[in-house]
Amino acid sequence: MVIEYIKAILYGIVEGITEWLPISSTGHLILLERIVSLDIGDGELAAHFRTLFDVVIQLGAILAVLVLYRKKLMPTTREARSLWIKLAIATMPAALIGLTADALCEHYFNKGLDELIFNPYVVASALVTYGILFIIVERLAPSVSDSGKAVSTRRALAIGFFQALALIPGTSRSGATILGARILNTSRSTAAEFSFFAAIPIIASASALKIFDFCKFTTEAQTAVPPDMIALLLLASAVAFAVSLVCIKFLTDFIKRHSFAIFGAYRIALGLAVFIFFKS
Repeated sequence: MVIEYIKAILYGIVEGITEWLPISSTGHLILLERIVSLDIGDGELAAHFRTLFDVVIQLGAILAVLVLYRKKLMPTTREARSLWIKLAIATMPAALIGLTADALCEHYFNKGLDELIFNPYVVASALVTYGILFIIVERLAPSVSDSGKAVSTRRALAIGFFQALALIPGTSRSGATILGARILNTSRSTAAEFSFFAAIPIIASASALKIFDFCKFTTEAQTAVPPDMIALLLLASAVAFAVSLVCIKFLTDFIKRHSFAIFGAYRIALGLAVFIFFKS
């Protein structure tokens, strides 16, 4: 079991890094799962836990945002309350488009959206495509100073539609929001910060749904969850939290001196690696 705890730590490290950098946590996690898959047994309980694990470890990552930006996010000022309203607005496009697309896929194909499009080749294509877009946008977008102005409500909604692109695995939620914000002439610092904040309602909602589904399954199946499974989830989440603290600080410092183009190049290389790995 010690080996599984080491694997959980590794998953937490990868999640804590890739959730915030615009390089796709999905692309990294599918490679990691193929190389060092968690050995949690077979059967329905293991399958449901695997789905839960991949989503809920992100709660540790967003907890880091809440800690680092607690003063700005505490809804005790007009500015903070306005920010939360904008985050809710930015969440709506992805929620509505995701629920609609999922319902249509279930109706016509008897599969959810994730089941239908989640495969290594879609992930690889998205990695390369958005990697190229990052390089192009960073070359063409005008230099915008970080004036300290908050993202407007209208711009938050527009960024929300870009965030909906992350429904395609391999796009990267942070990558989609940052790319959208840069296309809308938002400074790099503001784009990254808004991307951090926009993760909170999206990830919290997705995690709540997965936890509800998992609890519903265990209740209906009258299945007890082994303590080791819970320990793996808590350990990975704690590591994701700790690594996220470092990664967020790194990214905010990095973009003060560099553009996002380097992440575009990395995405292209990773996309090609995913394609070659699963093609062989």
